[in-house]
Amino acid sequence: MDISTTIRLLGDLLGRTLREQESIELFKIEERIRQAAKARRAGESAAARQLADAVAALSTEETRVVAAAFAMYFDLVNLAEEHQRVNVLREREARRYPEPIRESIGDAIARLKAAGAPREELAELLDRLDIELALTAHPTEAKRRTILSKVRWISQTLHILENMRLLPGEADSLKADLYAEITNFWLTARARAAKPTVTDEARTILYYVDETFWAVLPRIYDDLDKALERHYPGLRAERPWLRLASWVGGDRDGNPYVTAAVTAETLRLHRGLAVEKHRAAFHALARRLSLNANRLPPAPELIEWLESRRPFPPHVAYLESRYPDETWRIVLALLNADLAQASQDDMTARLLAREPHAALARVEALRKPLALAAQTAPEPVRARQMRPLMRQLDIFGLHAARLDMRQDAGRINAGLGELLRGLNWTGGIDFEKMSAAERTELLAQLLERPAPQLSPRAGVTPETAETWALFKLLTRVQEVYGRELLGPFIISMTQSAADVLAVLCLARWAGCEAGLDIVPLFETMEDLTAAPAIMAELFTLKAYREHLVSCQRSQTIMIGYSDSNKDGGYLAANWALYLAQENLAQVCREHGIRLTLFHGRGGTVARGGGPANRAIRAQPPGTVNGRFRLTEQGEVIAARYLNPELAHRHLEQVVHAVLLASVGDTAVAPATDEWRQAMDEMAAASLTAYRHLVFENPDFLTYWQAATPLDEIKRLHIGSRPASRGGRTDAVASLRAIPWVFSWMQSRYNLPGWYGLGAGLNAWGDWDELGRMYREWPFFHSVIGNAAMSLVKADMDIAALYATLVPDQALAEAVYGDILAEFERTRAAILAITGEAELLDNDPVIQRAVQLRNPYIDPLNYIQVETLRRLRALPDSDVEEAATLREVMVATINGIAAGLRNTG
Repeated sequence: MDISTTIRLLGDLLGRTLREQESIELFKIEERIRQAAKARRAGESAAARQLADAVAALSTEETRVVAAAFAMYFDLVNLAEEHQRVNVLREREARRYPEPIRESIGDAIARLKAAGAPREELAELLDRLDIELALTAHPTEAKRRTILSKVRWISQTLHILENMRLLPGEADSLKADLYAEITNFWLTARARAAKPTVTDEARTILYYVDETFWAVLPRIYDDLDKALERHYPGLRAERPWLRLASWVGGDRDGNPYVTAAVTAETLRLHRGLAVEKHRAAFHALARRLSLNANRLPPAPELIEWLESRRPFPPHVAYLESRYPDETWRIVLALLNADLAQASQDDMTARLLAREPHAALARVEALRKPLALAAQTAPEPVRARQMRPLMRQLDIFGLHAARLDMRQDAGRINAGLGELLRGLNWTGGIDFEKMSAAERTELLAQLLERPAPQLSPRAGVTPETAETWALFKLLTRVQEVYGRELLGPFIISMTQSAADVLAVLCLARWAGCEAGLDIVPLFETMEDLTAAPAIMAELFTLKAYREHLVSCQRSQTIMIGYSDSNKDGGYLAANWALYLAQENLAQVCREHGIRLTLFHGRGGTVARGGGPANRAIRAQPPGTVNGRFRLTEQGEVIAARYLNPELAHRHLEQVVHAVLLASVGDTAVAPATDEWRQAMDEMAAASLTAYRHLVFENPDFLTYWQAATPLDEIKRLHIGSRPASRGGRTDAVASLRAIPWVFSWMQSRYNLPGWYGLGAGLNAWGDWDELGRMYREWPFFHSVIGNAAMSLVKADMDIAALYATLVPDQALAEAVYGDILAEFERTRAAILAITGEAELLDNDPVIQRAVQLRNPYIDPLNYIQVETLRRLRALPDSDVEEAATLREVMVATINGIAAGLRNTG
């Protein structure tokens, strides 16, 4: 089936569901609204009024059904597009085989070989290669896990329909199953009845680990092995180099629901999944590995290990009596018994207790006998049956994904300050009121002293007690289960060296300092500019230099794309991030420190989103060096990793880009001095324009709150974390970047993804030179390309509908006029640079996809505006009607997010 046939099939089944589960009349209403939207897009002058009138005439219940129909349509269209992408990829691979397709790992290694990369240089790259994805539950995933499962099932059924040789009756039966599942989908609540708990979010992340990553990551490793064997025979990556981490259950920044107990429970869930996945794999291999020891003697060391384990558990002893000559099977059964015992370990209770305890299974204890068993196994058996299991053990260990910790610097300093007051170690001066330099000097001195004996004590605030409990938990995890369970400790809103030393001090006092990767996160424009000097100061401090020795002189530094954009606007933030990376890399080189940059990217362009391969290749020269860490947030996880084939494609593109960005002859050339001067001037002009609107215009806050669905977004039961820092919701600065971007995306302004760019580009105004920058400088090409995508997804006519919601229309016209003028200025500037007649002419596939989606997104925006109008006009007493209208809001928010393929 081509994509049109697939969409028609799914659309017909949805229409049938609507007629049978709702009514024929509601189906007709939905069709009339759809036709009016298409007519509006075709330029019919009366169509916009007809569309608005049709929506205004709907009852609340009719509005709910129509909104839900359009929202579900986009779920099915997205699924069909993903299905088509998989088909295209498979056809492309079939045509090219045995040559690799573009942007694959095989392509990267072939290009390195063609560029003359010597074997020694590639061996060094493989030795330092380290790519890690940190999965986060930022509240931008608007789908329940139940819905994700239904989408996955429909996708798998479409694959069977198209790729299996089915009898006509079998195909009809599958279509009937599809109809049943779409009916089930229609009658399933799309939104959660209550906000998810942190544990709910952790289970959702582990769903992807279980269903996708467990099988896909070993395939990526195999891809690299095959490419190396072809072009550099005998060269291999000898250690795990592509890994997973998670923030869910460890990220307590602004989330009071993430406690030490919740973190312990999350670690239990991680370990539980890994243990059960390995148990299933060991069991399956034991059934297949029937090698006879009389014909193929096992390694003597394996026999010794086996004898050292006697007496065997009853089940293993029974297997040995039945299969006395099948040594490999007995080994696997014994390891499986070890995992079965480990699965009974109450890890949460063990971590929160203080009594001595040893983990019931460790990776090393499993890996050694497996390696011995593989030594004498035949090569085909070792390569195709044993190595995949061993590789999964290496990649996922007994933790599935490392758990990162994150906390705000202010919260850390407050807790440490209170502990210091209790110890009377500050000479009567309040630690938090000290200057950054004074705190740094004090902490450097404290780190030379022996650690004090601290214990839970009366008079300590609950917040401080919780901070200390976290560090003690980290110590307990290391002691009982091992360091490999834990990712880095990330300090959000890092503004000084003292913020980093505060974490080091608490870690040392708690006993978890050794090997703890302490990661400063620089988020605002000011902090990004200050970051190199802060790190240089840290690297000169004796206590921190000593700590880095325990980390193999490696330093991870995180840079935030979301808050820097909210703080300085699109262009200025992108340039500040670029300069920060350059300067941080230079500081690390000067001090002999191995740097990993951790990119805090979101799904939208405003939060660092966009094509991953292009983004990595656009990094400043010398900043990747084989080491790359990034967040995968919210709806991006579902879009990239729900389908295993698309997950494989995305991951191979990431690895492709990291490999090529890390070797001299295939890395990006540095920008010219003239281009850098242009960026300096354009960023400054852009920053001025952006801040004039967002922070200096006294009417902007009123406009934003009224002309977007911000209040309703904050009510969504999407994530466990509050929408604002510190509970404040009345200012741009206090609101988290996600609802900031989400509100502008829903109302079709898309403002954070482009505002100020036009002013910046016009400030330079040398269009020929800007065109050359676009063609020759990957960073600038990425900036312009991503902004063009934001503009195409925006619609200022739809945005004007939201402007009518502002009570003061004179105010609305003024602010909207400023936004519209900058939109047109930015659009014209991009067209002048790219030479296109229309935005995305150079990417007709994406351009056409957006054009086809718009007639189905527009009705949802009209419905959302009408629903906001009704909600805001309701008296406070009409609770029942407000609840129903909010159901409509949830449907429109879900639908617009699915249609634009973005939330926040």
